[in-house]
Amino acid sequence: MADCDLCGVSRPTLCPVKVFMPRFRRTYPTGTWKGLCESCTAHLHEANEAREPVTAKKCDLCGKRDVPLYRATITVPNFEEPYYTEETRHICEACLTATEEVYKKHEERILGED
Repeated sequence: MADCDLCGVSRPTLCPVKVFMPRFRRTYPTGTWKGLCESCTAHLHEANEAREPVTAKKCDLCGKRDVPLYRATITVPNFEEPYYTEETRHICEACLTATEEVYKKHEERILGED
């Protein structure tokens, strides 16, 4: 079991997204892997299509500062009623592009199985 890096839900398998984190640029110069659940990749796909700019300081996925950020509304699990709450995350363009590639590969794999 692993936890989604965006919403925190625990799943047996996650979608691996490779993002470049400036904090670890010397240790991992080609980028690091983040695990996102299927619902978060779908929400980031919707955010990539909408591209609503937001004024925030840092990307919630990779930690980049002072780059254009976009709004992504995701559902975060909660242990009280209602069991899911919608929260806004700020995602940079590079992370949206990386997530879009993973989303397309995941959709192709699902359509190929049918």
